[in-house]
Amino acid sequence: MSGDAALGGSGASSGLAAPSGTVALRVEGLEKSFGGVRALRGVDLEVRAGEVHALLGQNGCGKSTLVKILTGVHAPDAGTASFFGEELALPVTDPAGFGIAVIHQDIGLADTMTVLENLGVTGGYGARLLGPVRNSRQRALFTRLMESIGFVVPLDVLVAELSPAERAMVGILRAMAQLGHDGSGGPGRHVFILDEPTAALGREDSERLLALMRTVADTGAAVVFISHRLNEVQEACDRLTVLRDGATVLTGAVADIDRHAIIASMLGRELDEFFPEPPSADPREVRLRLRELDGGVLRRFDLEVRAGEIVGLTGLAGMGQDEVPEILSGAHRADSGRIEVDGRVLELREPQDAIGAGVVVVPGNRLRDGCWVAATAEENVTLPVLRRFSSAFGLRSRAERSASRASLEGVGLRPLAPERPMSSFSGGNQQKVVFAKWLQLDPGVLVLHEPTQGVDAGAAKELLDQVVARAEAGAAVLVISGDHEQLVEICHRVVVLGDGTTLADIPRARLSEQALLAASSQ
Repeated sequence: MSGDAALGGSGASSGLAAPSGTVALRVEGLEKSFGGVRALRGVDLEVRAGEVHALLGQNGCGKSTLVKILTGVHAPDAGTASFFGEELALPVTDPAGFGIAVIHQDIGLADTMTVLENLGVTGGYGARLLGPVRNSRQRALFTRLMESIGFVVPLDVLVAELSPAERAMVGILRAMAQLGHDGSGGPGRHVFILDEPTAALGREDSERLLALMRTVADTGAAVVFISHRLNEVQEACDRLTVLRDGATVLTGAVADIDRHAIIASMLGRELDEFFPEPPSADPREVRLRLRELDGGVLRRFDLEVRAGEIVGLTGLAGMGQDEVPEILSGAHRADSGRIEVDGRVLELREPQDAIGAGVVVVPGNRLRDGCWVAATAEENVTLPVLRRFSSAFGLRSRAERSASRASLEGVGLRPLAPERPMSSFSGGNQQKVVFAKWLQLDPGVLVLHEPTQGVDAGAAKELLDQVVARAEAGAAVLVISGDHEQLVEICHRVVVLGDGTTLADIPRARLSEQALLAASSQ
């Protein structure tokens, strides 16, 4: 039976919201293998109308495969699904026609187009066959949609001018319109799947998006929230399901399951201490010094990081913290000011200048700035040190293979398969490859921009252990992050930025999430 025969497209056409608690989406016994590797091993999932349901698990646990089956990318080997009580043929050939929409982390908006133009893409801008674009009708439709969820953004501004949270919200609006919602009453029989929507957002923007997610659920839609941020899950979600190794291992009400139990179910083992302790903060020499640095939002910014010290840098979105790794990597030049490493003034014109001075930056966007996606893990790791394996007779492949394998083993890459392309690895494993690439240089200054963004709990702990080990070995470590919990646990002190200048420099003895939030909100 085809997807149309199974539901006849009725999911999107119904303007009546289902009663809260109605099972919106049920998946039973879903199985899928790729070349003998079992990605799903009998997954069960039940999502109800009017709830925000968290779908959790380590990278590679099967979440993405499940979503791809629900959106027609893959066909399952076995299993069944139903949508508001009716059989749902798999794979779903027309998810929007049935009322299923996925909002990915990469929202897929065109920066050089207006909000209205981006919103109209999936609906043909209101035009009929051979008819003109009807902007007035589109404008009225999206105005009603925004009013229905309490979110307003000017329709004529360029998407490039929006904040990260506003971009995510535009993605949700576009999905609602694609499912046929016109802003009059509840969204009907709809399931929204949000895949890591807050991964690249700061705390303030994340809170705005979580509030919108709750508003959408309160109108009667079902919302599936995929995330690695357990604090957000506990704040915003009603129920959760945990996948491990392609199987459902835990489901229930969020209020009844503590954080420790969630992490243990994700890993399949107990995790005694999630965050490693920072090394003892014995006074040592200053390794990194920034003096009156100007660039972008930064205004006469000063900072010192000593050998063996882990310093956090945070602030509300757009306060200047994101410019620091760009400048220290050599990707962007500062307008003025001075950068010193081990007492030597640096002129950072390009990334090679930073690397040569012992400064390495693990970027916040690993796919855009941190790796060569089409290449293998081995090729990515050896890129900065390729000369080590060159000879008069060409590349010494055996030596390259051995060195990359040792580096990847050191960061806990699993599976340890250097020959595999980066695109085949989970997000957590991709980040391990990026760490391995730069840690092999034994940097004196290690700059980490959102080091565990989009990374599962187990991989995050392994990466943070590497960070502490580098500090213990004498590196100066600077962590730029909006994850206040992480900064509180691993840093000796945290500097809070506001409008490009220092608002507070909080020592470990006074560090707390509340203190960081209060300082950021000055």
